[in-house]
Amino acid sequence: MNQKQACPNSLTNERKAREFNEVAKQVFAPIYPVIAEQILAKTKIMSGQGLDIGSGPGHLALAVAARSDLTMYAMDCSPIMKAIAQENIDEQNRSKTVKPVLGDVHTIPFDDGTFDLVVSRGSWFFWEDPLVAFREILRVMKDDGWAYIGGGFGNNSLKHEIIETMKVRDPDWERGFRNRQGTRNRKNVDGILNTAAGAGHYGFIDDESGLWIWMRR
Repeated sequence: MNQKQACPNSLTNERKAREFNEVAKQVFAPIYPVIAEQILAKTKIMSGQGLDIGSGPGHLALAVAARSDLTMYAMDCSPIMKAIAQENIDEQNRSKTVKPVLGDVHTIPFDDGTFDLVVSRGSWFFWEDPLVAFREILRVMKDDGWAYIGGGFGNNSLKHEIIETMKVRDPDWERGFRNRQGTRNRKNVDGILNTAAGAGHYGFIDDESGLWIWMRR
Protein backbone atom coordinates (compact mmCIF):
# COMPACT_ATOMS: atom_id res chain seq x y z
CA MET A 1 0.00 0.00 0.00
CA ASN A 2 1.19 3.53 -0.72
CA GLN A 3 2.82 4.96 2.37
CA LYS A 4 1.05 8.31 2.06
CA GLN A 5 -1.91 6.84 3.91
CA ALA A 6 -2.13 4.28 6.65
CA CYS A 7 -5.60 2.97 7.33
CA PRO A 8 -7.12 4.30 10.57
CA ASN A 9 -6.88 1.81 13.42
CA SER A 10 -10.67 1.72 13.62
CA LEU A 11 -10.70 0.13 10.17
CA THR A 12 -7.86 -2.38 10.50
CA ASN A 13 -8.93 -3.78 13.88
CA GLU A 14 -11.71 -6.31 13.23
CA ARG A 15 -13.65 -5.60 16.42
CA LYS A 16 -13.59 -1.84 15.80
CA ALA A 17 -14.42 -2.28 12.13
CA ARG A 18 -17.47 -4.37 12.97
CA GLU A 19 -18.55 -1.83 15.58
CA PHE A 20 -18.18 0.85 12.89
CA ASN A 21 -20.42 -1.17 10.59
CA GLU A 22 -23.05 -1.65 13.28
CA VAL A 23 -23.15 2.09 13.98
CA ALA A 24 -23.43 2.75 10.25
CA LYS A 25 -26.35 0.33 9.98
CA GLN A 26 -28.14 1.34 13.19
CA VAL A 27 -27.50 5.10 13.42
CA PHE A 28 -26.31 6.43 10.06
CA ALA A 29 -28.47 4.24 7.83
CA PRO A 30 -31.04 6.98 6.97
CA ILE A 31 -28.43 9.33 5.49
CA TYR A 32 -27.18 7.10 2.68
CA PRO A 33 -30.35 7.07 0.56
CA VAL A 34 -30.68 10.84 0.97
CA ILE A 35 -27.07 11.52 -0.03
CA ALA A 36 -27.31 9.06 -2.93
CA GLU A 37 -30.36 10.90 -4.26
CA GLN A 38 -28.54 14.24 -3.92
CA ILE A 39 -25.52 12.91 -5.81
CA LEU A 40 -27.60 11.51 -8.65
CA ALA A 41 -29.75 14.63 -8.89
CA LYS A 42 -26.68 16.86 -9.16
CA THR A 43 -24.59 14.75 -11.53
CA LYS A 44 -27.37 13.18 -13.66
CA ILE A 45 -25.11 10.12 -13.93
CA MET A 46 -27.42 7.10 -13.86
CA SER A 47 -25.40 4.43 -15.66
CA GLY A 48 -21.84 3.31 -16.30
CA GLN A 49 -19.20 2.73 -13.65
CA GLY A 50 -18.89 4.45 -10.27
CA LEU A 51 -16.26 4.46 -7.54
CA ASP A 52 -16.90 5.06 -3.83
CA ILE A 53 -13.61 6.05 -2.18
CA GLY A 54 -13.08 5.14 1.46
CA SER A 55 -16.33 3.22 1.28
CA GLY A 56 -15.97 1.44 4.60
CA PRO A 57 -18.81 -1.10 4.88
CA GLY A 58 -20.14 -0.02 1.48
CA HIS A 59 -23.40 1.67 2.47
CA LEU A 60 -23.14 4.69 0.17
CA ALA A 61 -22.09 2.55 -2.79
CA LEU A 62 -25.07 0.29 -2.12
CA ALA A 63 -27.45 3.25 -1.92
CA VAL A 64 -26.19 4.74 -5.21
CA ALA A 65 -26.41 1.37 -6.99
CA ALA A 66 -29.95 0.81 -5.71
CA ARG A 67 -31.11 4.11 -7.24
CA SER A 68 -29.35 3.91 -10.59
CA ASP A 69 -28.00 1.54 -13.21
CA LEU A 70 -24.42 2.19 -12.12
CA THR A 71 -21.98 -0.57 -11.29
CA MET A 72 -20.32 0.69 -8.13
CA TYR A 73 -16.84 -0.21 -6.89
CA ALA A 74 -16.62 0.16 -3.11
CA MET A 75 -12.93 0.91 -2.47
CA ASP A 76 -11.36 0.92 0.97
CA CYS A 77 -7.82 0.66 2.30
CA SER A 78 -8.78 -1.97 4.90
CA PRO A 79 -9.01 -5.67 4.01
CA ILE A 80 -11.36 -6.11 6.98
CA MET A 81 -13.68 -3.39 5.70
CA LYS A 82 -13.58 -4.93 2.24
CA ALA A 83 -14.76 -8.23 3.76
CA ILE A 84 -17.52 -6.49 5.75
CA ALA A 85 -18.62 -4.63 2.63
CA GLN A 86 -18.91 -7.96 0.82
CA GLU A 87 -21.13 -9.24 3.64
CA ASN A 88 -23.39 -6.19 3.30
CA ILE A 89 -23.47 -6.56 -0.48
CA ASP A 90 -24.46 -10.22 -0.18
CA GLU A 91 -27.10 -9.34 2.41
CA GLN A 92 -28.71 -6.96 -0.09
CA ASN A 93 -28.22 -9.27 -3.09
CA ARG A 94 -26.17 -6.61 -4.86
CA SER A 95 -23.14 -8.63 -5.93
CA LYS A 96 -23.75 -7.84 -9.62
CA THR A 97 -23.83 -4.09 -9.11
CA VAL A 98 -21.56 -3.39 -6.12
CA LYS A 99 -18.03 -4.77 -6.03
CA PRO A 100 -15.64 -4.26 -3.09
CA VAL A 101 -12.02 -3.50 -3.93
CA LEU A 102 -8.90 -2.86 -1.87
CA GLY A 103 -7.22 0.45 -2.63
CA ASP A 104 -5.83 3.77 -1.44
CA VAL A 105 -7.03 7.14 -2.71
CA HIS A 106 -3.40 8.21 -3.23
CA THR A 107 -2.81 5.36 -5.70
CA ILE A 108 -6.22 4.34 -7.02
CA PRO A 109 -5.87 0.88 -8.61
CA PHE A 110 -7.75 1.68 -11.83
CA ASP A 111 -6.74 2.93 -15.27
CA ASP A 112 -7.08 6.51 -16.44
CA GLY A 113 -10.59 7.50 -17.47
CA THR A 114 -12.37 4.50 -15.93
CA PHE A 115 -15.26 6.07 -14.04
CA ASP A 116 -18.38 8.02 -14.93
CA LEU A 117 -18.90 8.92 -11.25
CA VAL A 118 -16.58 9.11 -8.25
CA VAL A 119 -18.09 9.67 -4.80
CA SER A 120 -16.89 9.74 -1.23
CA ARG A 121 -18.47 10.65 2.07
CA GLY A 122 -16.23 11.36 5.05
CA SER A 123 -13.02 9.73 3.86
CA TRP A 124 -11.27 13.02 3.03
CA PHE A 125 -10.72 13.70 6.73
CA PHE A 126 -8.20 10.83 6.67
CA TRP A 127 -6.36 11.64 3.43
CA GLU A 128 -2.69 12.23 4.15
CA ASP A 129 -2.14 14.27 0.98
CA PRO A 130 -5.37 15.77 -0.42
CA LEU A 131 -3.59 17.23 -3.46
CA VAL A 132 -2.36 13.80 -4.55
CA ALA A 133 -5.79 12.35 -3.77
CA PHE A 134 -7.68 14.86 -5.90
CA ARG A 135 -5.25 14.38 -8.77
CA GLU A 136 -5.84 10.63 -8.58
CA ILE A 137 -9.60 11.15 -8.59
CA LEU A 138 -9.36 13.34 -11.67
CA ARG A 139 -7.10 10.80 -13.35
CA VAL A 140 -9.60 7.94 -13.05
CA MET A 141 -12.59 10.05 -14.14
CA LYS A 142 -13.83 9.90 -17.71
CA ASP A 143 -13.66 13.12 -19.72
CA ASP A 144 -17.37 13.70 -19.14
CA GLY A 145 -17.35 12.20 -15.65
CA TRP A 146 -18.31 13.71 -12.34
CA ALA A 147 -16.96 13.54 -8.81
CA TYR A 148 -18.96 14.33 -5.66
CA ILE A 149 -16.69 14.39 -2.60
CA GLY A 150 -17.17 15.66 0.94
CA GLY A 151 -19.08 15.10 4.10
CA GLY A 152 -22.52 15.62 5.55
CA PHE A 153 -25.70 14.05 6.83
CA GLY A 154 -28.09 14.84 4.00
CA ASN A 155 -30.17 17.43 5.86
CA ASN A 156 -30.35 19.26 9.19
CA SER A 157 -32.96 16.95 10.68
CA LEU A 158 -30.81 13.86 10.14
CA LYS A 159 -27.71 15.70 11.32
CA HIS A 160 -29.35 16.71 14.60
CA GLU A 161 -30.78 13.24 15.15
CA ILE A 162 -27.45 11.50 14.56
CA ILE A 163 -25.41 13.91 16.67
CA GLU A 164 -27.78 13.49 19.59
CA THR A 165 -27.73 9.71 19.26
CA MET A 166 -23.94 9.56 18.99
CA LYS A 167 -23.51 11.86 22.01
CA VAL A 168 -25.38 9.30 24.09
CA ARG A 169 -23.30 6.43 22.71
CA ASP A 170 -19.99 8.29 23.00
CA PRO A 171 -19.73 11.63 24.86
CA ASP A 172 -16.48 12.46 23.00
CA TRP A 173 -17.93 11.81 19.55
CA GLU A 174 -19.19 15.35 18.90
CA ARG A 175 -15.83 16.91 19.79
CA GLY A 176 -14.07 14.57 17.37
CA PHE A 177 -16.64 15.37 14.70
CA ARG A 178 -16.12 19.12 15.11
CA ASN A 179 -12.33 18.71 15.02
CA ARG A 180 -12.50 16.72 11.79
CA GLN A 181 -14.72 19.34 10.19
CA GLY A 182 -12.07 21.97 10.85
CA THR A 183 -9.51 20.10 8.76
CA ARG A 184 -11.61 20.26 5.59
CA ASN A 185 -13.08 23.71 5.17
CA ARG A 186 -14.02 25.46 1.96
CA LYS A 187 -11.01 27.79 1.97
CA ASN A 188 -8.26 25.19 2.25
CA VAL A 189 -9.94 22.73 -0.11
CA ASP A 190 -10.41 25.48 -2.71
CA GLY A 191 -6.66 26.14 -2.62
CA ILE A 192 -5.89 22.46 -3.12
CA LEU A 193 -8.29 22.16 -6.05
CA ASN A 194 -6.80 25.24 -7.71
CA THR A 195 -3.44 23.48 -7.62
CA ALA A 196 -4.62 20.03 -8.69
CA ALA A 197 -3.80 19.35 -12.33
CA GLY A 198 -6.89 19.30 -14.49
CA ALA A 199 -9.29 20.72 -11.91
CA GLY A 200 -10.76 23.12 -14.42
CA HIS A 201 -14.40 22.71 -13.46
CA TYR A 202 -15.38 22.40 -9.85
CA GLY A 203 -17.66 23.98 -7.31
CA PHE A 204 -18.96 23.72 -3.78
CA ILE A 205 -22.22 22.68 -2.22
CA ASP A 206 -22.25 24.18 1.26
CA ASP A 207 -25.70 23.91 2.76
CA GLU A 208 -27.69 21.70 5.11
CA SER A 209 -26.56 18.64 3.14
CA GLY A 210 -23.00 19.32 4.29
CA LEU A 211 -19.85 20.52 2.54
CA TRP A 212 -19.36 18.81 -0.81
CA ILE A 213 -17.21 19.40 -3.88
CA TRP A 214 -18.32 18.54 -7.38
CA MET A 215 -15.71 18.17 -10.11
CA ARG A 216 -15.82 17.71 -13.88
CA ARG A 217 -13.06 16.75 -16.27
